[in-house]
Amino acid sequence: MIRFFVISIIFFSNILYANTCKLPKGEVLTIGCTTECKYFYKRAIKKVARKLGYKVKVINLYNKKHEIDFNQVDGILIPGGADINPKYYSPFVEKEYQDELKRLDYLVNYSAEGDKRDPFEYKLLYNYFKLPFENKLPLLGICRGMQLMAVSQRVPLYVDIKAQLGIRNRRYIFDRIRVTDKSSKLYSILKFSKFWGFKQHHQGINVPYFKNNKNRWPHLKITSYSNKGKIAESLEVLNKEAFGVQFHPEIDFGKERRRIFSWILRKSCENKLSKPKLMN
Repeated sequence: MIRFFVISIIFFSNILYANTCKLPKGEVLTIGCTTECKYFYKRAIKKVARKLGYKVKVINLYNKKHEIDFNQVDGILIPGGADINPKYYSPFVEKEYQDELKRLDYLVNYSAEGDKRDPFEYKLLYNYFKLPFENKLPLLGICRGMQLMAVSQRVPLYVDIKAQLGIRNRRYIFDRIRVTDKSSKLYSILKFSKFWGFKQHHQGINVPYFKNNKNRWPHLKITSYSNKGKIAESLEVLNKEAFGVQFHPEIDFGKERRRIFSWILRKSCENKLSKPKLMN
């Protein structure tokens, strides 16, 4: 019985990490973080890469000149972090909501990290969304990363969940998340529709605003929610290999961590293999 149990674990583990993209011997995947990726991000990437049989290098893409060279990476990760300055989305909403944002401005945690990352990541995403359709560069946004994906497309945020939704801010808490679209990238990656995700945020996509103005963003789709639909948990880009999650899979030690980081690594492999080889 014990032997059967061990064999079953090995069998299903092999299925989980069955790799559909193989790199030539000696090739290395380069994953670019838009800031210095912290321990849990690097650990998740490298641990999953080993399981998939990849050699991987994680680099910091940030530079003071805000110059973007997508050719230096095979995939991009925008990690969590500081609040996003509302000036990046408030000019594009109606005056009534602009006034509300001004009234709640004291709840925004302005920081040196945000001042540094906002313009660089905003420009990176602006250029990323302009890439031609045939470019398969994958991008994963986590927490702040997902929010900035939305902001770069002029989708506004809640500046503070407690003040605007009347529920506690999602700090150091696990939320029950439900995938509402079974045709989504997230469902195809996870293969299940309900799970617990670790949360560390007090901002988020303004869900009613997004839904009421959906015609402005036909290329974007919210595909999972928590808190009875009040908080968006995943944002997908329909015409690119890109999606964001509001929860922190690098902290979650369940299947979602393995499967989400497997996705970015496999897609990075496919992107690398699709690039034309330079002649010596």
